[in-house]
Amino acid sequence: MRAHGLTLLEVLLAIGVLTIVLLAFTGLQVSSLRASSQGRFTQAMVREAENFLETLRADPHSIPSRCSENLTLGDTSASCQVSPCSLNGTSLLCGTDVSNPRAYRVTLQVPKDGPRMTLETVVYLP
Repeated sequence: MRAHGLTLLEVLLAIGVLTIVLLAFTGLQVSSLRASSQGRFTQAMVREAENFLETLRADPHSIPSRCSENLTLGDTSASCQVSPCSLNGTSLLCGTDVSNPRAYRVTLQVPKDGPRMTLETVVYLP
């Protein structure tokens, strides 16, 4: 008559397989949490950058004084470059040699060191 049940080797193999599966799920969970955190950070950066650009659009004459190489948007450093532009028929000419600007091209890089995001817009003067 044979005994019914599992041998010690079968139990150890089952525990080994279960351990490997649990470790894989743990790694997946850690990478998911990391991606979620980075997504929240990126979303906050985009929101702060868009709010800053909206304040520039609301008062376009303040753009040269408010846009600088060293900005702080929320908790993040940023860099803002401004270039005056003139209208030539249907084209927009931007550069430092523009004397009577009719618009400004604004480039915002967030964060300042090693930008993850660059937003660019043109703000026309009224």
